[in-house]
Amino acid sequence: MVSQRILCLALALSFGALSGAAMAETAPECAPGATLDTRVEAVLAKTDRPANQRDNDAHRLSETRFVLSHVKPGDHVLDMGAGQGYASMLLSSAVCSGQVDSQNPQGWVDGYKMGPARDAMAAARPNVHLLTADFGKIPTPAVPYDVIFIGTVYHDTYNEKGHDALMLDKALLAALKPGGLVIVTDHATVAGAGTTATNSLHRIEKASVLADFKAAGFELVEDSKALANPADDHTKIVFDPQVRGKTDRMALVFKRPLL
Repeated sequence: MVSQRILCLALALSFGALSGAAMAETAPECAPGATLDTRVEAVLAKTDRPANQRDNDAHRLSETRFVLSHVKPGDHVLDMGAGQGYASMLLSSAVCSGQVDSQNPQGWVDGYKMGPARDAMAAARPNVHLLTADFGKIPTPAVPYDVIFIGTVYHDTYNEKGHDALMLDKALLAALKPGGLVIVTDHATVAGAGTTATNSLHRIEKASVLADFKAAGFELVEDSKALANPADDHTKIVFDPQVRGKTDRMALVFKRPLL
């Protein structure tokens, strides 16, 4: 016969598990009808976020708001060129019961020694899955993505050996559900520069990005000025202290057509 003490302990543990699940479901960012302000504030406030990520919150706030305005609870999201996981951490909270694939090329993981930070993120956030693959070899997911986020790294795909923009963007189209979105932010360059400054300045012309995604079969659904900065003259490398964190950036949303 089960003792009363063991029964009480089992009931207490069961109640605790249920309470934890209920708390997760009622987190501010997951509550039905939560405003964008509430969701952004809640995901930024998570106490498990590393200090070095919090240091970037101020200058990345506009981008965070733009991205989260297109992401909802339950979404399956690919964070391309995720680095050590700044956006992946935010997205993992914003999708609630959804999933985030945090992708980096192996060369980035090794060259920038991202391993420990990525592993720590995956340990802290069970709904984040680490994906290590070159941009042109990202596997098609078993469950199509609702959203793909390419945060200031689309230009970097041009710097990969054997890059084929049409092949890459068609692969992204195939990885999305019909009606799914690709969100692209990137550093703008001078008009007419096209893709010639992707390595030297880490910038790309918006016209080139628009042409790439149109050729792959995407529809442009938003061309926002949310990250624009007219004071940037587009001539400096994005790591220059005068413009770092303050570059003029495009903010684009593309959709896979429903048919």
